[in-house]
Amino acid sequence: MKKSILSILFVLFSGMLFGQGFSFNLTGNPVNTTGWNFAAQSSVNGDEFILTNALGSQAGYIYYNTPQNLSNCAQFTVSFSFRITNSSSPTADGIAFWYISNPPTGFTVGGGIGLPNNPNGLLLILDTYNNGGPNTNPKVSLRRLDGTSNYVEGSTTGQLAPDLVSQNFITDGNWHTCTLAYNFGTVTVAFDGNPPVMTGTTTLSINGYFGFSAGTGASWAKHAIKNVSVTGAPEPAPPVANDITYCQFAQPAPLTATGVGLKWYTTPTGGTQLPSAPTPSTGVPGTYTWYVSQAVPGCGLESLRDTLTVTVNPTPLPPVITVPKYCSGQQPTPITITTGTNVKWYDTPTGGTATATIPVVNTTAADTFTWYATQTNALGCESQRIAVTAIVNQSPQVDFTHTLGLACAQDTVHFQNTSLTATSYFWDFSDGYTDTAKNPVHIYQNQGSYSVMLAASNNYCSDTTYKTVTITHPLQALFTTSADTICQGGTIAFTNTSTVTTVNGIAPTYHWNFGDGSAVSTQQSPSHTFPAPGIYTVSLVTGNSIPCFDTMRRTVYVDSLPYVSFTRSDTAICMGDNIVFNATYGSSGLKELLWNFGDKPDLIADVNPATYSYDAPGVYTVTLNGKYRVCDEVSTTAKVTVKPMPTINIGSDTSICLDGTPFVIGDQVNAGNPLASWDWSTGDTTAAITIRHYGHYKARVTIDQCSTTDEIEVRKDCFIDMPNSFTPNGDGINDYFFPRQLLSAGLKSFKMAVFNRWGQKVFETESINGRGWDGQFNGKEQPLGVYIYQIDVVMKNERTETYTGNVTLLK
Repeated sequence: MKKSILSILFVLFSGMLFGQGFSFNLTGNPVNTTGWNFAAQSSVNGDEFILTNALGSQAGYIYYNTPQNLSNCAQFTVSFSFRITNSSSPTADGIAFWYISNPPTGFTVGGGIGLPNNPNGLLLILDTYNNGGPNTNPKVSLRRLDGTSNYVEGSTTGQLAPDLVSQNFITDGNWHTCTLAYNFGTVTVAFDGNPPVMTGTTTLSINGYFGFSAGTGASWAKHAIKNVSVTGAPEPAPPVANDITYCQFAQPAPLTATGVGLKWYTTPTGGTQLPSAPTPSTGVPGTYTWYVSQAVPGCGLESLRDTLTVTVNPTPLPPVITVPKYCSGQQPTPITITTGTNVKWYDTPTGGTATATIPVVNTTAADTFTWYATQTNALGCESQRIAVTAIVNQSPQVDFTHTLGLACAQDTVHFQNTSLTATSYFWDFSDGYTDTAKNPVHIYQNQGSYSVMLAASNNYCSDTTYKTVTITHPLQALFTTSADTICQGGTIAFTNTSTVTTVNGIAPTYHWNFGDGSAVSTQQSPSHTFPAPGIYTVSLVTGNSIPCFDTMRRTVYVDSLPYVSFTRSDTAICMGDNIVFNATYGSSGLKELLWNFGDKPDLIADVNPATYSYDAPGVYTVTLNGKYRVCDEVSTTAKVTVKPMPTINIGSDTSICLDGTPFVIGDQVNAGNPLASWDWSTGDTTAAITIRHYGHYKARVTIDQCSTTDEIEVRKDCFIDMPNSFTPNGDGINDYFFPRQLLSAGLKSFKMAVFNRWGQKVFETESINGRGWDGQFNGKEQPLGVYIYQIDVVMKNERTETYTGNVTLLK
């Protein structure tokens, strides 16, 4: 389907009118008023047309000066935007659209909405001022007046639909859009793109003028319109014609399309109209084209032509079908389509119902079946039917029997073939061997179940049967034990799980040898006690009546009875000292050796010898436990006494002045204990000693063979350490000469003076805690070199000292 679109107005072709009946606008910026007449009080203001300004007693109007006749083609649409502003209170009086037959004259002010006098035609009135009746303005009124009266608010004369009252949006000062459509007697009114809010019916078979007006009286408002469009009946759209496809030789039907007043042609434009809808021919494959238009009744308007294409597709050849060979009683192989698409199947050569499912051949018995097949090509055309015949041939009836000849190593089977309608045979014995004899004899090397296949065939078909040949005289000696490891003197229960069958009605036999020199047992599942430890091989011989025998052997372990003991390196130790434990134990079947030293719940496993120390005094029970894989666990214990460590305190660190008074330090804890003995770093063995010099002093006290040590430092006091140089460079290291807090202690008074090499005093201080000289004199850095100092001090023990010497200033 192809469509052509032309924008042609008022063009006549072959007596029909193409395009639309009429169309004129009041648009632009400024508004183009060519072809329009308007009142002197009305004016253009940019893209809007002012019907009345905000003045009283105005009658503004504008109308298209060429009348339009709706006698034959009663159809038009008017769309415009309006706005009412700058009003008095209340707003007056409103805007009207009209289509009237008499030339517009006598435009009325005030409540007349600026309408021409006694209009004959259609009026749409947006009335904003209440001139009588209930105050429900603004209102919308749709009227059809006959030229004998004017519009009167509150009157129902010419009313096409009930007035719409209280439409306050009309005077809200904003632009709004109104659309009025007239279509062969039906009038609809809509605002702002919404569905119609008014509908009426009337006949407008007149030659009339389209226009707008507005009026003011004692009250006023500015009434403006813009974007005005007036269009008559539009050119009809082409009809909808759907393309048609036929298969060759199919029965055709007259062509159709969706539309009214259809006209058929053989050319896209021009040409002669066909007398009726054409009927295509399907005898020859190909593509054929016709063209169709539609006309609006009474308007003399014919649409553009739509294209309708008829395609006649060729019919394909029948499909090619492959039918396999079939044999009765066998699973049928599917019929296959060798060539062909969209194949359909029928039960009859003509008529009937088609299916896309390929038929399945019934092979229950010998028979013959016939179906009919067609194919449909990609164009949807179906071929002629072809016969498809399937023949089911008679299959052989395959069967056999067998007898057994048993032995220990090999077994012989005799096969008897009982097949019918067969001429050749093939045997597969399921052990890697085959035969083609009719009644073969076969020897099996191993016992078991074998799926024996016999395939028999004739001139047309073959068939196969399978039967199981079971050679069931298994012989395998097997047994389990209640335990494979026991403790000396324990008993093991033996459970016979041998695989063996009764042959010729004779039960199997069993012989047990326990490997420890005891008598053989013939019980099926005996129990046996092993009195001595060792490793024993137990054997079971199982036999049947053929006779055949099999043997199984298994090793059992008999652990010796367990024991544990241990010795100690000492029975009493000091707290923190080590004690060593040596264990003696039976190792046969030992799983774990566990120590517990009595002071904690923790266990120490598999350590021998074990070394341990105690953190607290007391008497502790040491336990050694031996765990065995099968024998009961055993344990032994012994006591260990842990003596406490003595406490010693010889005082805190202190100091002594040179030539100071001696003082005594000693054991402040154990001095009165007759069991205590001491050993000092000075060689003394008394509880206390006298200190005369600074240094480190250590004392050890021993009580009940346990010793503890304490020590103190006696620091030097009442001293001065004189430096021989300093570096006042501001790096924070050795920046001052003689900082007392670092190089002295025990000072009671201090006086120091520093002189340069010319004898000039450059620094002096009497501060005990000062940092010393910073290498400057009167705020200036002094040169590098040697300086002389003199220091006088009094120590806290009243001893006086004087120091004189040299110090070097470095950088």
